[in-house]
Amino acid sequence: MPSRLTEDNPKQKFDYNVAMQRLMYVVAAGCLLVLIYGLRHVFKDPVGSFGNVSVGLMAGGAALLGGGLLGFLFGIPHTRLREEGLQGRIDTTQQEPTEQDKPRSRSQGTNYRPNTSLEQISDWLTKMLVGVGLVEIKIIPGKLRELASYVASGLGNEEHPETFVLTVLIYFSVSGFVFGFLWARLYLPRWFAEADEVKQLEEKVSQLEARQQADAKALELVIRLLNPQEEDKPVSDQEVADAIKRASVAARTQIFYQAQRTSADDEAEDYEVKMDGVISILKALIDSDVKKIYHRNHAELSYALRRRKPPDLRMAVTEITEAIEIRNKLRLRGWKYYEFQRARCLIKQDSSFEKGNPSSADLIERVVADLRVACTHSRWDGWATSDSSVGRWMVLNNIDIAKLRETKT
Repeated sequence: MPSRLTEDNPKQKFDYNVAMQRLMYVVAAGCLLVLIYGLRHVFKDPVGSFGNVSVGLMAGGAALLGGGLLGFLFGIPHTRLREEGLQGRIDTTQQEPTEQDKPRSRSQGTNYRPNTSLEQISDWLTKMLVGVGLVEIKIIPGKLRELASYVASGLGNEEHPETFVLTVLIYFSVSGFVFGFLWARLYLPRWFAEADEVKQLEEKVSQLEARQQADAKALELVIRLLNPQEEDKPVSDQEVADAIKRASVAARTQIFYQAQRTSADDEAEDYEVKMDGVISILKALIDSDVKKIYHRNHAELSYALRRRKPPDLRMAVTEITEAIEIRNKLRLRGWKYYEFQRARCLIKQDSSFEKGNPSSADLIERVVADLRVACTHSRWDGWATSDSSVGRWMVLNNIDIAKLRETKT
């Protein structure tokens, strides 16, 4: 048959609908037999014949529904979450499985637990029915005969109606049980899975909408800070930090580059006002970096603190030092400009250098250590040229760049 899974065609799948349709053919055959039995005397007693058909069909339908309900109770699928919970309560001697050992279910990742009340009721009823049936199995045949006699009283003066009624009850109840069991076993799991998938999809869409709204709010605040207008309401640092923390990583990256471009454009109008916004944004980006892996946030904040007027060189050194520590912790190569930035900030902090005097031994040691790292970079000449204070400091303190490179370890 085309719907069967055979060894000759292992990829061919069994069609659930065809199987259920064929089961309905069995029910239809039973209804046909009831019609034949009830209408065999239709010409002698038309009223009685149609009455017999009605009683037979109603009895068969009642047996079909009763068997279907029983089959449904036996065939209700159990959620994987409940099965895992039962297994955990039964097998308490084994070690608790790890996250890698646990099977992943369709409902995993949701914020709710499936309602298993129907499954529990199904367990209770099936166990009760089986238990009572086994205990009272001796009296079941007598009860069936009494039921058949009660239903047969509606068939009039038919010969041996109890036999026919008992056959109808057994025939339709078994058919209903098989139909209910297969229906619950084959269709309910797929419908439950589809419902969970729809729920998860709705949750993902809802999360995406919330993320988009959070990104939009963060970007709107950033634009207000980087392009201030007189009519704009003031934005607190806490408000900026909260908005950026709720934004996505992609939005934070975009915000970082916007702040970086604004900080580097020192010829822009209202540059000092914009720098306040840049510093507030960079501090918020640092607060959102709970894992401490984005060293460029600290580095860019150090640059901004050095560029503002008056510069905050002490905090600039602190931030660039944090950037260096994160870079070294992550074992990243490059980014030697950080050491140059720290050296130039230390130099500009030195009051002796501002007066044209040599620096202290401690400061010389700190600055030289940074310059030894920075001078190995291919862009060292450009860095030294861009800030003449480094060159003047080296001359004032008798630091030879050639010897500095030679003594590098």
